[in-house]
Amino acid sequence: MPHWHGETRTAIVLSGTLYYAYGDQWDESKFKAYPPGSFLIEPAKISHYAMAKDGEVVLQATSIGPSSTVKIEQAKK
Repeated sequence: MPHWHGETRTAIVLSGTLYYAYGDQWDESKFKAYPPGSFLIEPAKISHYAMAKDGEVVLQATSIGPSSTVKIEQAKK
């Protein structure tokens, strides 16, 4: 689900394809595919969401703490 972190994070896709998008509301039409070897930057306090729809995805994520995650409530359908 959409969320943001209090710190900037980076991630490398080690295997699988990660689908990632920015925004406050879940919208699969906004996903961009990141194959193995992709490098992502998640700026602090920027809403985003991700999924692994084609199978397992392995990421290596790093940041400098303290770490925090704030979930964004979604409108009920």
